[in-house]
Amino acid sequence: MNIERSAFRARMVLLAAAIIGILVLITGTILLIITCQQLPAANNLALNLYYCGSALAIMGWGAFVMVLAAVFYPLTTIAFRRAISANWHFEQLRGSLENQRIVLETVRDSVSVSDAAKQIAFRHKDRDALRHAIREDLDKNDYDGAIYLVNAMDRTFGYHEEAAALRREIDNAKRGYIDNQVRESLDVIDHSISTRDWPAAVRNTELLLKRYPYRPEVQRMPERINTARDSHKRELLKQWTDAAARDDVDRSIELLRQLDQYLTPGEAEAYKDTARDVFKKRLQQLSVQFSLHSHDKNWSEAVRVGRQITDEFPNSRIATEVRGLMPILQENLNKGAQATPVVNMPAVAVAGAPAGAGGTNNNSAPGSAPAQEQAVGAR
Repeated sequence: MNIERSAFRARMVLLAAAIIGILVLITGTILLIITCQQLPAANNLALNLYYCGSALAIMGWGAFVMVLAAVFYPLTTIAFRRAISANWHFEQLRGSLENQRIVLETVRDSVSVSDAAKQIAFRHKDRDALRHAIREDLDKNDYDGAIYLVNAMDRTFGYHEEAAALRREIDNAKRGYIDNQVRESLDVIDHSISTRDWPAAVRNTELLLKRYPYRPEVQRMPERINTARDSHKRELLKQWTDAAARDDVDRSIELLRQLDQYLTPGEAEAYKDTARDVFKKRLQQLSVQFSLHSHDKNWSEAVRVGRQITDEFPNSRIATEVRGLMPILQENLNKGAQATPVVNMPAVAVAGAPAGAGGTNNNSAPGSAPAQEQAVGAR
């Protein structure tokens, strides 16, 4: 404010000086005019300057003061503007220093008091911070961390009722979270049971028992899995017995493959004779089909059935004979209509094949019982 007042005063002084200079210049001009009118009519320049010198001097001083005021006025304005700007920055710096001084004094006062006094002074902020931290742990399902903070609130600040209410809220949230986790895991296990994926069901049950061993529904899961597995095994055995009784060989083989993962060696021993009979009939079927397709020159089907025989009964004598014929059959398949008949067809058909099947006579499928016994012996 002082600088602005001084700047205003300086501008007023310069303006007054400019006005005085103008007045002096006007006065000198008037005197010069009057003096020139009173001069005698003579052409003497020196004499004329002598009489008009005073008026000219007054005019010069007036012009000098006016020009001087006109020059210094803008210079003074610029100088005072810079001074005002520098003063503003100085005031800002002084304000910042004052704020820092206040902060340092606050820190000094805080350090000088005891921990108990600081705890009392900032108890409301600490309590609010604890509440916020507890809510964050609840949102993240970190219930152990939330309980720890609640205990700290109870022990440090003595908010017993609030701490008890928070414990009940945390217990309810934790119970709901665990119930949801267990329910989802049990749904996954039930899906594995329904799809007969027993390894996945057992694996997920073991993981669930490690996490929640105290849950009754989790403790009952191993028994549920064993019960469902045994029930499915009994159902498979019943279906397999029925299929074997009605000579449904394909279905019997399919069920035997499913039963392979359920039967123990002791249990499998009781069904060995029936299984051997099923595989013998399977080999009979394939042998008859191979002979019929070869006799009818249906080379693609003969190759397909021959590969079934070598894949399913690789150690049988019939598989060895078929394996020796496969290059000839493959060559005939590639030739098509120009294929040559297969001569010296080995005796791969077995006794008991349906008479007249596929439009052939019984002589085209002679029996080969030793090959059957060798084929099913591995089973």
